[in-house]
Amino acid sequence: MLGIALRKDNILLGSIIAYRQEVRPFTDQQIALLQNFGAQAVIAMENARLLTELRARTAELGRSVDELTMLREVGQAVSSTLDLRAVLSTILTRSVGLTGADAGAVFRYSGAARAFRLVEAVGWDETHARSVRDLSVAESETVMGEAAARRNPIQIADLTERPSAPLRDAAVAGGLRSVLIVPLVGPQRVLGALVLQRRATGEFPPQAVRLMQTLASQSVLAIQNARLFREIADKSEQLALASEHKSQFLANMSHELRTPLNAILGYTELLVDGVYGQLPDRPRGVLERIQNNGKHLLALINDVLDLAKIEAGRLTLTLEDYSMPEVVKSVVTATEPLATAKGLKFTAALRSDMPTAHGDARRVSQLLLNLVGNAIKFSDEGEVEIRAVADKGQFVLTVRDTGPGIAETDQERIFGEFQQIDSTNTRKKGGTGLGLAISKRMVEMQGGTLSVESVLGQGSTFRVVLPVYVDEVPEEAAR
Repeated sequence: MLGIALRKDNILLGSIIAYRQEVRPFTDQQIALLQNFGAQAVIAMENARLLTELRARTAELGRSVDELTMLREVGQAVSSTLDLRAVLSTILTRSVGLTGADAGAVFRYSGAARAFRLVEAVGWDETHARSVRDLSVAESETVMGEAAARRNPIQIADLTERPSAPLRDAAVAGGLRSVLIVPLVGPQRVLGALVLQRRATGEFPPQAVRLMQTLASQSVLAIQNARLFREIADKSEQLALASEHKSQFLANMSHELRTPLNAILGYTELLVDGVYGQLPDRPRGVLERIQNNGKHLLALINDVLDLAKIEAGRLTLTLEDYSMPEVVKSVVTATEPLATAKGLKFTAALRSDMPTAHGDARRVSQLLLNLVGNAIKFSDEGEVEIRAVADKGQFVLTVRDTGPGIAETDQERIFGEFQQIDSTNTRKKGGTGLGLAISKRMVEMQGGTLSVESVLGQGSTFRVVLPVYVDEVPEEAAR
């Protein structure tokens, strides 16, 4: 007998034993040959071991790739849709496939009812699904309640060993024998449970439990996102309805206020003009003040009405040919007495050969009156200047004043509704804070822009850029 030990790095792997019937020693050549066979056997055994390890590692990597792929798909589903059932269906379908389960389900927990109800299921026949869907499973009647209380997964290796209960009986009737329950727990509340079921008895492997815990976190995120979206959608609908009611109320009230105010202004004008006889100077002065304040009130009401129309999308433009120099001259004529009364220098610079414009002349006049009126109102000394030029198919209108100026931090805010730089200006100078907001929208409706350049203490320059030819209202400005 001749024995050769098979070793790899001083580790005994096995041995080769040779026998023969004759009683005589093996020759050196025979021993060398057997040793060579032994070395070849060691290499073959090591290769077999490495191949086995490689196959195991490949299978493990394959499972890891599948898990990562599933987590990526679930993550994409959670981030790309707020359809809760679609996300939960993706989670269930992929988790059943990867863990070797035969079925899966997600249950929602109601804190008020202290019970679970089925939300989504895969792998169940219709009879099983219908019987469970109608159940409100009390937390005391199911292991889901225990898992939620512990905030840890629970396994049941054989459901037939559990006491009878509605959910347990439905699962057994459906041919399911083992179950893995992972609670869905948010930061402050229990949301439900994620359940995997198999027809065979026995526990799920540890890696399946870990994977399900990760999926449970994804499910919690999906449920929270869906709930948040529903809340935002509800609030948005409420705000839209409230805004619509507000706009309708403003429009109705503005119309109702204008009707009697126009009558007051009309009769006041008749009295001032002496239609009903000449008045003494004192009553006449009182009526003129009534008339001036009435016109101011009418202007404020018109601003509110314009705002209501803009918000409701009902402000329309009357597009026609007009002369920009004539519009500017009419604005100068209307506002020059106000500047003279305050001792302000008022100048207008414009070319008479500007091209014929096409747009809403009344709205252009309104926004210029607004800008020039503000410039005069907020300038206590110095000058107000209005300029108009045409360049490359656009009108550029500027209104410059030597008023107090506007801080850079306030230059964007003043174009908002009901905004003024200082609340004391409302009491001191008057106004609603709507003029610039309305003017900006009117400019934008004609495809133009309205901006301001100002340095605090050094006056302001408002700049309007309008297309010479406006043929339609830009879609984004009409909203």
